[in-house]
Amino acid sequence: MSVDDAPRTGQDAARARLFLWAAVGVLLLASLLRFGGLMAVPPGLSQDEVLNADIVLFIRQGERPLFFREGYGHEPLYHYLATPFQPLLGDNVLSMRLPAGFLGLLLIAGVLRWAGRGYGRWPALLAGALLAISWWPIIFSRLGLRPILLPLLLVAAAYFWPFPGRDGQIRRYAPWLAGFFLGLSSYSYTAARVVLAIPVLYAGYLLLLHRRRPLRAELAAVLLVLAAAVAVSLPLYLTLRADPTLFQRDDQLAGPLAALQAGDPRPVLATTLATLGVFSFRGDPRWTYSLPGRALFDPLTALFFYGGLLLALWRSRRPRCAFLLIWLAVGLVPSAVTPQAPSTIRLVAMMPVTYLLPALALDWSAGRLAGWAAGRRWLAPAGALLLAGVLALNLGLTLRDGFVRWPAALETRLRYQTVFRDIAAALEAAPAEAGVPVIAEAYYEPIDHDSVRRSAGGDRGGALAARWVQQHNALVFPAGGGRLYVPEFAAPAGVLMAAAGLDQPRYRSAGPPSFAVYDLPAAPAVPLLAEPVTFADPAGRPGLRLLGYQRLPVTAEGVLPLLTYWQVLQPLPADLATFAHLLADDGTILAQYDGLDAVPAHLQPGDTFLQLHPLMLPGPLPAGEPQLALGLYVRGDGVRWTRPGEPADRYFLP
Repeated sequence: MSVDDAPRTGQDAARARLFLWAAVGVLLLASLLRFGGLMAVPPGLSQDEVLNADIVLFIRQGERPLFFREGYGHEPLYHYLATPFQPLLGDNVLSMRLPAGFLGLLLIAGVLRWAGRGYGRWPALLAGALLAISWWPIIFSRLGLRPILLPLLLVAAAYFWPFPGRDGQIRRYAPWLAGFFLGLSSYSYTAARVVLAIPVLYAGYLLLLHRRRPLRAELAAVLLVLAAAVAVSLPLYLTLRADPTLFQRDDQLAGPLAALQAGDPRPVLATTLATLGVFSFRGDPRWTYSLPGRALFDPLTALFFYGGLLLALWRSRRPRCAFLLIWLAVGLVPSAVTPQAPSTIRLVAMMPVTYLLPALALDWSAGRLAGWAAGRRWLAPAGALLLAGVLALNLGLTLRDGFVRWPAALETRLRYQTVFRDIAAALEAAPAEAGVPVIAEAYYEPIDHDSVRRSAGGDRGGALAARWVQQHNALVFPAGGGRLYVPEFAAPAGVLMAAAGLDQPRYRSAGPPSFAVYDLPAAPAVPLLAEPVTFADPAGRPGLRLLGYQRLPVTAEGVLPLLTYWQVLQPLPADLATFAHLLADDGTILAQYDGLDAVPAHLQPGDTFLQLHPLMLPGPLPAGEPQLALGLYVRGDGVRWTRPGEPADRYFLP
């Protein structure tokens, strides 16, 4: 009997009030676990979170697509829901992660309401409590990512699912609302592409197991759910059909299915078995969302999950129990047919069912214990102790694994760019006289700049004005002075540090990964040219001036290090590059290095920088006197910049 259909008595009203207060307590605990220390756990921003914040910026600038091309393809609904947070709170970590936190709380509230209506108050309360304290729903409520929206929309669809009431009647609006939310889930996350199978399988269940009872109204209602869901989701699928390049993950995820189509079922069998083990045997193999291999449940809670699964199978002739089994099976599919299984992010559709099943078994077990303990006063609290013990165990494991071990692991800190978070904090604390920050990165992407800027809460500490260097091959000396921030994995080459006189840092963080801070000199110790050489862009505007250079001894690895020293005269194209050629007498290129590792997009007029050109020699050099030639070109069109004199497109070092 559902809660809403139960007769109302004074005792029932008291229980309802108790349930309400307990639900409030669950939501308060869930709020603490979702909003407490948002920047500490996870310990920095992932690139996906920064990309999502960029998509919000695109929406604020007027873009309104049904599917975003960015990040290999993104469904849009989460981004539209997150858009108001940015102008209200600023373009920072808080505005990035709060939307997911609120959706995570709504998910728990929705499960409390939906499960309480269909499966009983105490199973609903236990399911809500497990959702509140378990790591899987917590981590996806603490990340500024879209998957947490999918289970919430599926709970809304389940709440309106057209189950007949005690009088055998189906509410008229129920199929349309269930179909609306089911179709709307297609706009939430990629794993939702399988959810239309739920009404199809449920209709098959009705035809298979309930043939002897009147089915016309139920079957018609389920078909209305399917029709409404198709109608709502159709614009998205038509958009993807019209431009298949919008979604670029098909090739990345299609491996097992492609093998199956080619007649080899082994990859799909392997990923399916791995996915089925996610509840108790093996977890997600990646560090991205949890400790690798950590199953969703500890052994004790897993027993109750499997018990709930058996209970639902035993009661599978009850439509509400069969619905849970169908939902669970469909939710397993996105991970079961894709690589790197089990994938907790692709399993989010089954999250509500995953925590309701052990709640059903716990409620059943506690009830049996309480009945067995009748007349045995010392055993009367057994059921309550069982429930409290399971919840305490889950909370303890979440705090240990999720809030202590996982964020402290080096792999996690590297994935979440913890060093950028720490550098952002140092930038906020730096005095104004510290000058412009220069940040080193192994391989720079524009998203790195956005990560530091957002971690610093905007432009505090000069994060917006930071210069960047990459690949260990450059140093920048901002006009007016500055400081160099060097992560331990991105330290510039020793010859650059020596030329700049940077031997001892003024500060080194604890890490790992740690970073060091150096005070930059006004200029490096590099021999200057008697007459600087100015290169101009195709429009004739002076852009870069070569001030000096230094050729260093060949290394034991056969590399000829060449240092060049430049001055910026105007804002530069983002894809500007230098080339350094070692030429034989006949003009044959013996060795070359192309690159501009002081990131051009962030350089400002007046800055100077050192560029290291590591020229890998082919072996013994031919007879004669090789020459070194320098030049500039734009990667996009290959057009070289020019200088006065001949040849105009390069300069031969004296």
